[in-house]
Amino acid sequence: MNQPRLLHIPVGANLETTISSFKSSLPTGAADDTPATPSLIVLVPAALVPRLGATLPAVPSQKLRQAAAYAIEDRLVGDVESQHLTVINSQPVSGGQLEIEIAAVERDWLRELLSALSVAGLKPSAVYADADCIASKPGDVLLWIDGADAHWITPQGWRRTWPVDTLADALDWSLGNTPAGTLGLRVYANAADLQKHSLTIDALRARLVSVQLYPLERPLDWLAQELETAQPNNLLHSEFAPQKTHSERWRRWRWPLRIAAAIVAIFMAQIVVDLSMASARARVIEERIAAQASTLLPPASAIANVVPLLERQLVAMTSRSATAPTLEALNSLVVPSGATPMKLDAIDLKPGRATLQLTSATPEEIAVWRTAWSAAGWQVSESRDPQGMLVIELVRP
Repeated sequence: MNQPRLLHIPVGANLETTISSFKSSLPTGAADDTPATPSLIVLVPAALVPRLGATLPAVPSQKLRQAAAYAIEDRLVGDVESQHLTVINSQPVSGGQLEIEIAAVERDWLRELLSALSVAGLKPSAVYADADCIASKPGDVLLWIDGADAHWITPQGWRRTWPVDTLADALDWSLGNTPAGTLGLRVYANAADLQKHSLTIDALRARLVSVQLYPLERPLDWLAQELETAQPNNLLHSEFAPQKTHSERWRRWRWPLRIAAAIVAIFMAQIVVDLSMASARARVIEERIAAQASTLLPPASAIANVVPLLERQLVAMTSRSATAPTLEALNSLVVPSGATPMKLDAIDLKPGRATLQLTSATPEEIAVWRTAWSAAGWQVSESRDPQGMLVIELVRP
């Protein structure tokens, strides 16, 4: 898995210069938006993302940021509407209320940062306050001295940025109600800052179990190590949330789409199989009908006049527009022998019964047919319809 690239914006740095220098340090093609390209995380000065605490009545989560804005607006420099707010912590306290912590950053500055990154062809997946990347330590207060800023992290994970010349007051906030001599202090700073503030740090020892000093010459490497454990809050949300590109959306949905395509293919294949089976069953049924219909004809009789009548009946029953295999099979059952063909006006087939209407037939022809039908096991009766046409009823006993 590719580790994300970190871009650190120091306090007071020029955005265009810092971003340009960072991009020039990247390998060729590293800014491309491809699956193999590591994501970009931007760390901004925590001094530009102040934290404020407030106690609120219990409100639904979707209204928490709106309620927090009203609670802290009198403590912000400038209009609250100009601030992009992020809910960092929210936990219930006595009386059904919520104790929350809010991080605020100027919307215009954040928009300017994202615009400068976009011009450089860079798209960050997250923007964090740099001090938020420091993981809290049980039993110790953490202090990162970064020039004029001092970043404090309590064992519970609460964070504040104070001016470096107010270390004693900031320690009071960090200890809270914890009795003196209970917690330790870990101080991270470069060698020059440790030397510069050594006397002030020594003055804090009386209230702590211990004070440990960690020289820090490459803070970005340290923050990168702490990042995964700290799991800071991403400032890119709401209107600043990263927009998915077409390729990213495709990568997200490619497997569901492939599965859906496979399901459709299987469904279509099943339809083809079902149609083939249905066609085969229809052919078998039609061949059985042809075998039964053949018993209606005398031996060696042509069925040229019977086929069109039977075809019309099958089309009416099955809505088929093509010649049925039944008719082909029926034609193959009778071999013409030169005998006078049967001339039918209508034929009606039912289970165990057949009704034939003859346009014209001589007594000799009827006698031949009657003998054949009787030999095949049919009971034969004759009558005339109102128009005088001969009607022959064939019934299976």
